Amino acid sequence: MLVKYVLAVDVGATKIHGGILDENLKIIHEEKIASRESLLGLADQGLRRTKNTIVNLTSLAAKTNINISSACIGFPEYVSNDGLIISRDTIDWQSQPRSELLELTGIKWVVESDVRCAAMGELHLIENKSQTNYLYVLVSSGISHTLIINGRAWTGANGRAIGFGVTEIEHNGEFKSLESVASGLGIAREYERLSGVSVSGAVEVFQKFNSDSNSKIVIKQAAESLSRGLINLVEVLDPSKIIIGGGLWLGSQNYRELVSELLPRTINDIISMASLSNSGLIGAGVIAQNSLKIE
Repeated sequence: MLVKYVLAVDVGATKIHGGILDENLKIIHEEKIASRESLLGLADQGLRRTKNTIVNLTSLAAKTNINISSACIGFPEYVSNDGLIISRDTIDWQSQPRSELLELTGIKWVVESDVRCAAMGELHLIENKSQTNYLYVLVSSGISHTLIINGRAWTGANGRAIGFGVTEIEHNGEFKSLESVASGLGIAREYERLSGVSVSGAVEVFQKFNSDSNSKIVIKQAAESLSRGLINLVEVLDPSKIIIGGGLWLGSQNYRELVSELLPRTINDIISMASLSNSGLIGAGVIAQNSLKIE
């Protein structure tokens, strides 16, 4: 029986993660690269890094006699219900990736929002998917959310039901987006602005937490902003369960504890940490597999 392999790509604000997955969503081959050189500006100009990753993986598939049946790519952007990117807030894409990638690879692509990919990655671990409901929150280089209702991501009328990160908050007397203060990129940029010291990313800022007053200020303010945002989101959506994933959340116990201390017990009781560190990649694989069933 011919194995139906899928190609999955998770494009992030700081990292691109691509992989070839088998029918059991086991990663056969993978590649990770940075999506930017600087904290400033948009990532991956013209999707050159993303395309190079895809070319490397498809070349490897050809050399090892792997036939790729379908593919899915997740972006940290708004993606419409018909698979068109409708924002340009994070990634420097120049034309719609679906047609570009079809021409590049000869494979049909599903284009999706990265947070919906991540939520589907978590969902595949749950046995009774059709009756599963939860709020998935992504806290990584950016911040976003999606609702899983009866085993499906609710996209909204236009695909824009992911916008937790653009929630407006008051920060030091100014109104800013939650993402610009409490995400990985936001924390790194805020630290550079406050201290005048360049850093490679949020990891470096967290490493300075106990020895650098500016680091402590930025991280505590980020935790306060994220906790307020979560309280408001729960008030609006009233979920019975919240799964929080993303590299920043999974990678920093300090951040998780600071946020948790500021949340009421009723919210802490329904929060669980994502099970997968690569849920975006796995979820893209799930969506690619599901596209084969539709065909």
